[in-house]
Amino acid sequence: MRLGLALTLLLLQAPALAAVAQEATEYASARAGLVAQVELNAELAGPVTGHPVIAPSVLEAIREVPRHLFVPEAVAAYAYLDLPLPAAFGLRESQPFLVALMSDLVDIQAGDDVLVLGVGGGYHAAVASRLAARVHAVDLDAAAATAVAARLERLGYGNVEVRSADPYDGWPEAERTFDAIIVRLAVDRLPQALLRQLAPGGRLVAPIGPAESEQSLMLVIRRADGSLGGRSVLPVRFMRLPGGERI
Repeated sequence: MRLGLALTLLLLQAPALAAVAQEATEYASARAGLVAQVELNAELAGPVTGHPVIAPSVLEAIREVPRHLFVPEAVAAYAYLDLPLPAAFGLRESQPFLVALMSDLVDIQAGDDVLVLGVGGGYHAAVASRLAARVHAVDLDAAAATAVAARLERLGYGNVEVRSADPYDGWPEAERTFDAIIVRLAVDRLPQALLRQLAPGGRLVAPIGPAESEQSLMLVIRRADGSLGGRSVLPVRFMRLPGGERI
């Protein structure tokens, strides 16, 4: 009796399971295509960035993370084009090439603690979570932070913690330091709180400049002796961190 019931349930579920399998196959192909686009754009931008090749681990994270689940259904069909897309709450998902480049520039290692400022739809945090031990994400918008936290948990990204707080202050526990910090929204100047939370040997990447004009993607490195170094990587145009001109 139980075997018959199990077989009946399996037969009833078969069409749905087949549809899920087909979708997984289709999206796997699309994600592979996205990786190829990211690699090409990295090569084309190489003379400017000095970084023409994205690390295989980062490309694998791009290949693995289902970007279509981090954007509204209305634009999900465009998720595997190398384009920025809208996210819920008036936010934005960055161009995958920039997600890959920023993730690679901060050189995330398997044991690292990573801080991501600005959640978008959660895609960048998900990509970072496949590279790091732990990811901490902060957004000023409490509704966006709550929605992204629920999405990441539902999709199995259990090593990401999301909080609603002022990104200018970094992680709310001020004594914490991070091996890598990714600032997803433009600021006029780097807040000192973020630099204090960058661990020795850590790397920070952020778009610096006013929202109404071209910004510069900056890489900042805290050397082992505590001193800072850095360089401009690429002209970019990002949405402003709320209150991004305040400092």
